[in-house]
Formats: sequence, C-alpha cells, structure tokens
Amino acid sequence: MDIGGKRLGKFSLTARRALVGCALLPCAVTVANHYFGWGLFGRDDNWSIAASFVLLLLVMRYLGPTVQQLREYRESGRSPRP
Repeated sequence: MDIGGKRLGKFSLTARRALVGCALLPCAVTVANHYFGWGLFGRDDNWSIAASFVLLLLVMRYLGPTVQQLREYRESGRSPRP
C-alpha cells in the first residue's frame, strides 16, 4: 500500500533507521527531563516535548524506512522470523 508520499534522499534501510534513532534521542531526553525534573529547558519543558515529537514525526514521515523496505528486508532472510 503506497500513499504516494515522497521520501527524501536515497538512503539505505540502515541509514534510515539511524536517522530515526537520532530523532528519537531528543524525545527521550525531553521526556526524561520532564519526569525527573532536571530543568534542562527551564519552565518550557512541555513545549520542548511537543517540539521533539514533531521533529520525530517529520523524520519518520520523510526520512524513515518505508513499509516496502521493511518487507523486502524481512523477505531477504536477513532477519529472524518471530
């Protein structure tokens, strides 16, 4: 099922996974900041959480792996079947 969306760049599956992982780091830091009260972002921790999740959404939409790439990877036999 293709929704007709365009992906940016011609990255490999590993590179796309790494990009999503890099975008996940700010989400983890901002949520940990909120729950542990570190005060890294002052009083704007809710806005920083929202901004980090918007960043993650955009990276997953435009730079993340496609379903087709994941299916091809699984069918190639490089990943164990559950």
